[in-house]
Amino acid sequence: MKKLLILLLAFTLNACNDGDFDVPVFEFTETVNKCGEYVLYITSTEKTEVLVLTLPKIAIDTIPKVQAIPILATVTATYRIFDKAIGTTYFCQAIPPSEPKIIKELKADGGTINITTSEVLKDSVITGYSHEITISKLSFNDGKERIFFESFNFGKLEIKN
Repeated sequence: MKKLLILLLAFTLNACNDGDFDVPVFEFTETVNKCGEYVLYITSTEKTEVLVLTLPKIAIDTIPKVQAIPILATVTATYRIFDKAIGTTYFCQAIPPSEPKIIKELKADGGTINITTSEVLKDSVITGYSHEITISKLSFNDGKERIFFESFNFGKLEIKN
Protein backbone atom coordinates (compact mmCIF):
# COMPACT_ATOMS: atom_id res chain seq x y z
CA MET A 1 0.00 0.00 0.00
CA LYS A 2 2.86 2.34 0.88
CA LYS A 3 4.48 1.74 -2.54
CA LEU A 4 1.18 2.41 -4.29
CA LEU A 5 0.75 5.70 -2.42
CA ILE A 6 4.31 6.78 -3.32
CA LEU A 7 3.72 5.80 -6.95
CA LEU A 8 0.44 7.75 -7.03
CA LEU A 9 2.11 10.80 -5.45
CA ALA A 10 5.02 10.64 -7.91
CA PHE A 11 2.59 10.38 -10.84
CA THR A 12 0.56 13.35 -9.55
CA LEU A 13 3.64 15.56 -9.16
CA ASN A 14 4.92 14.54 -12.57
CA ALA A 15 1.55 15.28 -14.20
CA CYS A 16 1.36 18.85 -12.85
CA ASN A 17 1.40 21.41 -15.60
CA ASP A 18 2.57 24.94 -14.96
CA GLY A 19 0.52 26.09 -17.95
CA ASP A 20 3.61 26.85 -20.00
CA PHE A 21 3.35 30.46 -18.81
CA ASP A 22 6.20 32.40 -20.37
CA VAL A 23 6.14 36.04 -19.34
CA PRO A 24 7.72 38.17 -22.08
CA VAL A 25 10.68 40.25 -20.98
CA PHE A 26 9.63 43.38 -22.91
CA GLU A 27 13.18 44.68 -23.32
CA PHE A 28 13.36 46.68 -26.51
CA THR A 29 15.86 48.97 -28.18
CA GLU A 30 15.26 52.69 -27.77
CA THR A 31 14.86 53.20 -31.52
CA VAL A 32 11.29 53.85 -32.64
CA ASN A 33 10.76 52.79 -36.26
CA LYS A 34 8.02 54.18 -38.48
CA CYS A 35 6.18 52.82 -41.51
CA GLY A 36 3.92 55.28 -43.26
CA GLU A 37 1.94 57.63 -41.07
CA TYR A 38 0.21 55.07 -38.90
CA VAL A 39 2.55 52.26 -37.83
CA LEU A 40 5.27 52.61 -35.18
CA TYR A 41 7.29 49.70 -33.84
CA ILE A 42 10.19 48.84 -31.56
CA THR A 43 12.25 45.64 -31.64
CA SER A 44 14.32 43.60 -29.24
CA THR A 45 18.08 43.61 -29.74
CA GLU A 46 17.84 40.29 -31.60
CA LYS A 47 14.90 41.65 -33.67
CA THR A 48 12.77 38.60 -32.82
CA GLU A 49 10.36 40.43 -30.47
CA VAL A 50 8.34 43.43 -31.62
CA LEU A 51 5.82 45.84 -30.11
CA VAL A 52 3.72 47.51 -32.84
CA LEU A 53 1.41 50.51 -32.49
CA THR A 54 -1.19 51.35 -35.12
CA LEU A 55 -2.25 54.96 -34.64
CA PRO A 56 -4.69 57.43 -36.17
CA LYS A 57 -3.21 59.84 -38.72
CA ILE A 58 -3.46 62.84 -36.37
CA ALA A 59 -1.30 61.19 -33.68
CA ILE A 60 2.07 62.00 -35.27
CA ASP A 61 1.84 65.53 -36.60
CA THR A 62 3.50 68.93 -36.38
CA ILE A 63 1.43 70.58 -33.67
CA PRO A 64 2.98 70.70 -30.18
CA LYS A 65 0.47 69.01 -27.85
CA VAL A 66 -0.13 66.25 -25.34
CA GLN A 67 -2.46 63.43 -26.40
CA ALA A 68 -3.99 60.47 -24.60
CA ILE A 69 -5.26 57.95 -27.16
CA PRO A 70 -7.14 54.90 -25.81
CA ILE A 71 -6.34 51.51 -27.31
CA LEU A 72 -9.51 50.53 -29.19
CA ALA A 73 -10.44 48.65 -32.37
CA THR A 74 -8.61 51.06 -34.72
CA VAL A 75 -5.81 52.09 -32.34
CA THR A 76 -3.89 48.93 -31.50
CA ALA A 77 -0.83 47.65 -29.68
CA THR A 78 0.43 44.20 -30.68
CA TYR A 79 3.28 42.15 -29.22
CA ARG A 80 4.83 39.55 -31.54
CA ILE A 81 7.55 36.95 -31.22
CA PHE A 82 9.14 35.69 -34.46
CA ASP A 83 11.15 32.51 -35.10
CA LYS A 84 14.04 34.62 -36.47
CA ALA A 85 15.01 38.27 -36.89
CA ILE A 86 12.77 40.53 -38.96
CA GLY A 87 14.10 42.82 -41.68
CA THR A 88 13.82 46.60 -41.66
CA THR A 89 10.98 46.55 -44.21
CA TYR A 90 8.85 43.83 -42.58
CA PHE A 91 6.06 46.19 -41.45
CA CYS A 92 6.33 48.50 -44.47
CA GLN A 93 5.22 45.92 -47.04
CA ALA A 94 1.66 45.86 -48.39
CA ILE A 95 1.56 42.05 -48.05
CA PRO A 96 3.35 40.66 -44.98
CA PRO A 97 6.13 38.22 -45.90
CA SER A 98 5.74 34.53 -45.04
CA GLU A 99 9.15 34.53 -43.33
CA PRO A 100 9.97 34.92 -40.52
CA LYS A 101 7.08 33.08 -38.92
CA ILE A 102 5.09 34.52 -36.03
CA ILE A 103 5.46 32.21 -33.02
CA LYS A 104 3.24 34.19 -30.66
CA GLU A 105 1.01 37.25 -30.97
CA LEU A 106 -0.74 39.12 -28.18
CA LYS A 107 -3.09 42.02 -28.88
CA ALA A 108 -3.55 44.67 -26.21
CA ASP A 109 -7.04 44.71 -24.74
CA GLY A 110 -6.55 47.93 -22.81
CA GLY A 111 -4.33 50.89 -22.23
CA THR A 112 -3.74 54.48 -23.26
CA ILE A 113 -1.05 55.68 -25.67
CA ASN A 114 0.34 59.00 -24.44
CA ILE A 115 2.14 61.18 -26.98
CA THR A 116 3.85 64.46 -26.12
CA THR A 117 4.76 66.38 -29.27
CA SER A 118 7.25 69.23 -29.04
CA GLU A 119 9.23 71.36 -31.46
CA VAL A 120 12.93 70.66 -32.04
CA LEU A 121 14.74 74.00 -32.28
CA LYS A 122 18.17 74.90 -33.60
CA ASP A 123 19.17 78.57 -33.41
CA SER A 124 15.49 79.48 -32.78
CA VAL A 125 14.44 77.70 -35.99
CA ILE A 126 12.10 74.70 -35.93
CA THR A 127 14.06 71.80 -37.45
CA GLY A 128 11.58 69.06 -36.64
CA TYR A 129 9.30 67.54 -34.03
CA SER A 130 9.88 65.14 -31.18
CA HIS A 131 7.19 62.67 -30.12
CA GLU A 132 7.72 61.14 -26.65
CA ILE A 133 5.55 58.01 -26.46
CA THR A 134 4.51 56.11 -23.34
CA ILE A 135 1.70 53.64 -22.75
CA SER A 136 -0.21 53.63 -19.47
CA LYS A 137 -2.16 50.66 -18.13
CA LEU A 138 -1.01 48.46 -21.03
CA SER A 139 -2.80 45.10 -20.85
CA PHE A 140 -2.45 41.99 -23.00
CA ASN A 141 -4.82 39.06 -22.48
CA ASP A 142 -5.20 36.07 -24.78
CA GLY A 143 -7.50 34.06 -22.53
CA LYS A 144 -4.63 31.96 -21.15
CA GLU A 145 -2.33 34.63 -19.80
CA ARG A 146 -2.51 38.30 -18.85
CA ILE A 147 0.39 40.73 -18.97
CA PHE A 148 0.00 44.19 -17.45
CA PHE A 149 2.25 47.25 -17.29
CA GLU A 150 1.22 50.27 -15.24
CA SER A 151 3.52 52.40 -17.39
CA PHE A 152 5.60 51.42 -20.43
CA ASN A 153 8.10 53.74 -22.13
CA PHE A 154 7.72 53.09 -25.87
CA GLY A 155 10.38 55.63 -26.90
CA LYS A 156 10.97 58.86 -28.77
CA LEU A 157 10.31 59.44 -32.45
CA GLU A 158 11.98 62.47 -34.02
CA ILE A 159 10.84 63.74 -37.40
CA LYS A 160 12.85 66.37 -39.23
CA ASN A 161 11.27 69.07 -41.39
